[in-house]
Amino acid sequence: MTIRRILLSRRRFDAVLLAAGFAALAAMLSIGKVVFILFAVCGIYLAAIRHRTIRQWTPAFAVTLSAWALWQIGLSLARGEPIAGNRVLSYAGLELALVFLPLGLCLVRRPLDALATGARIGLLVLLVATPIQFAMIGGRVGLGVNEAIFAFVAGIVGLAARLPAQRPLRFLPNGPLWTYLATVPIVLSGTRAALVLMLMTAVLDLYTLFALRRRTRQQTWTLLGAIAAVVVVGAYPVGSIVANRFEAGVVELKNFEATGNVTGSADVRLVMWRSAASVLAEHPWLGVGGTVRMDRVAEKAGGNAYMVTYYEHLHNFFFDEALSSGLIGFALLVSVFAAFLVAVFRSRANQLERETACVLVAFLVLFGSFHGVLLNEWTLIAVFGTMSVLLTKLRRETLAARHAPSQSR
Repeated sequence: MTIRRILLSRRRFDAVLLAAGFAALAAMLSIGKVVFILFAVCGIYLAAIRHRTIRQWTPAFAVTLSAWALWQIGLSLARGEPIAGNRVLSYAGLELALVFLPLGLCLVRRPLDALATGARIGLLVLLVATPIQFAMIGGRVGLGVNEAIFAFVAGIVGLAARLPAQRPLRFLPNGPLWTYLATVPIVLSGTRAALVLMLMTAVLDLYTLFALRRRTRQQTWTLLGAIAAVVVVGAYPVGSIVANRFEAGVVELKNFEATGNVTGSADVRLVMWRSAASVLAEHPWLGVGGTVRMDRVAEKAGGNAYMVTYYEHLHNFFFDEALSSGLIGFALLVSVFAAFLVAVFRSRANQLERETACVLVAFLVLFGSFHGVLLNEWTLIAVFGTMSVLLTKLRRETLAARHAPSQSR
């Protein structure tokens, strides 16, 4: 069987594979990462032998994401940083591979349908799995990975689930309510920063209901009822968990003010950010490199240096990126998000797709202000995988619209 026939035979199950991969990603199963990497590798192959597939790229997004990844790789190699164990190189390589994901999706008829379906299935799995794990361990839930990483991925899955499918399954209908199901895994993870997603989504949905009046009366009451149910049912457990986490943070900060010694996650962030700002002031444009970033920050932390080196990143995507690749690298990172939003708003995207794109970027920025959101393969695949699938769908619509007039003539 020729490679061409193998690729064409995949058309029958590629959509199912993509949906299953995203559902597995939601459940923190490694097979989900493998699926996305497989599509990216197929994209690299197609770019090499079938150059016409590059039309599937959204040009600005592909260029900026490539530039950011190559800048990180080139700067790390120019510094002579070791290759083994170099997380900057690993993650930059993954980002560069994800540039080719849209090409690998060329045989998926409706990629956004597959993504949304997988996300909805994944959310239903989380509604069962996370309470079970919470009952078993009686503490923060992460399904085998870091709780903050899990909460962020659950939030991205909640956003992907609200994206409108052209042909949704009967038992998995379209609707913005899917996002609110992510409240359960996020709350059980005990990750305070992830709760901002629900606030942003609720504000946006209420604005759409009352200011824009884009939904029918039945849809309005359904959405309001769902939001009210989430608030009523989740008020006590959410309030209890958030109050405990907030109280613990206040105690840590008060102790730090009194003694100058860090004892937890809140005060150590304060020390890391202050020290990181001092290091960045000395090396603004190129940073100091990802392999020595934490050591350089620890040098500025004085007696709290041992707590800084205990962590692998600075829990702030600005300082992590700026100290690893300089302000130039951070500017390239921002350009990726900007290119994504510009591409969405210049396309034939509907209102819900545009709103979801905006919330996705806002969630990434706000959550990333307290966590190393772009320093983990789970989060990288969830973020850029979702962005790439949405842009692939919109790119196809743009190309179809361009060819439509010529075909009619």
